[in-house]
Amino acid sequence: MRIKVPGQDFNVRLFERVKAVDDQYDLFDVGIERPGKDEDHPIIDSVCVGGSFAYAKSLVKTIDEKAEAKKAAAPAADAPSAAAA
Repeated sequence: MRIKVPGQDFNVRLFERVKAVDDQYDLFDVGIERPGKDEDHPIIDSVCVGGSFAYAKSLVKTIDEKAEAKKAAAPAADAPSAAAA
């Protein structure tokens, strides 16, 4: 995510995904991005954090599954019964 700093000519980079050759790990950087010689080559000062993030991914997957189950159960509860019709 890039956030433009008002009144300045730089962006703050928060958890910006870094492209890598090996997709076994996810890489993210946090730092500052400022204009370079052209738009395709900005100057980036950042710290990169890498890992498999397996635990975080499992938490997100569990939350998504619970939300899907809740969403699937909600229409059945909201639908009028055949006896009421």
